Amino acid sequence: MLEKPSIDADQFDRQKRIAGWDQDAISKLNVLVVGAGALGNEVVKGLAQIGVGRITLVDFDRIVKANLNRCVFFCPMDAANGLFKARVIATRARSINKKIRITPILKNVEELPENFYSQFDYVFSCLDNLGARLHLNSHCYGKVPLIDGGTTGFFGKVQVVIAPSACLECAMSEQDYQFLWRKYSCVGDPLDFIDPKTPALSTTNSIIAALQVNEMIKLVHCAASLERKGGKPQPKVVGEEQGGQSNVEQAKWLFGNTLVGKYLFYDGVRNTQAVFSVERRQGCPVHG
Repeated sequence: MLEKPSIDADQFDRQKRIAGWDQDAISKLNVLVVGAGALGNEVVKGLAQIGVGRITLVDFDRIVKANLNRCVFFCPMDAANGLFKARVIATRARSINKKIRITPILKNVEELPENFYSQFDYVFSCLDNLGARLHLNSHCYGKVPLIDGGTTGFFGKVQVVIAPSACLECAMSEQDYQFLWRKYSCVGDPLDFIDPKTPALSTTNSIIAALQVNEMIKLVHCAASLERKGGKPQPKVVGEEQGGQSNVEQAKWLFGNTLVGKYLFYDGVRNTQAVFSVERRQGCPVHG
């Protein structure tokens, strides 16, 4: 007599119990993560745990002891040996999900070719450098959804950019541009004393990275709930939805509650979150 398989044998059983969950859509994703520091560690962890199929991780930096207070995949020996961040994460993330395919790329984001980004379904910005962030923003806009995160001490932010929404540069002020120009020498080399290391907490990084991955989950299920025929969204037959909602209605509800074109500010001191709309800036250098 064959034994009935245990429900606990499926690694993803509990998330599949969420109404409308599409594990197949998650497993087929090809995702780019730029930055293998604190946010990059947590984002890759979250992506591996939900079962994303392929990840490309871009970072040229090596592990130092100061990374260890907030980077879940790193250990003291990694710092002692000066190992590359992206390679260590690529190896250790497979302990969470053996089926995941992670490709580390040991380059600066500015060194990637212009046509590199179009192959991905989603891009995660896990950078601590404004110039690199804006470079990534300009190369992703109109090609692939960008999910940006940033932290400093108890505070953090998340912003989602999908054309034709506002982009990261739409929220830039004159003061931001002046700071960006001051950060570089006349030959283009970054001046670290103008942009010192920011305060960092593992708790804040975990929360912001989780919000970034959660935004992708919502967007994936918006797309998975719709089947496009003749340019019009049509319900996809996947069974009865909770509360009598059709898949189209569910997708509209999910998309209406994403951070596309919005900016979430997290305050870990007051335990609050605030969401602001970001307007498209007239004359924005990314999309005019």
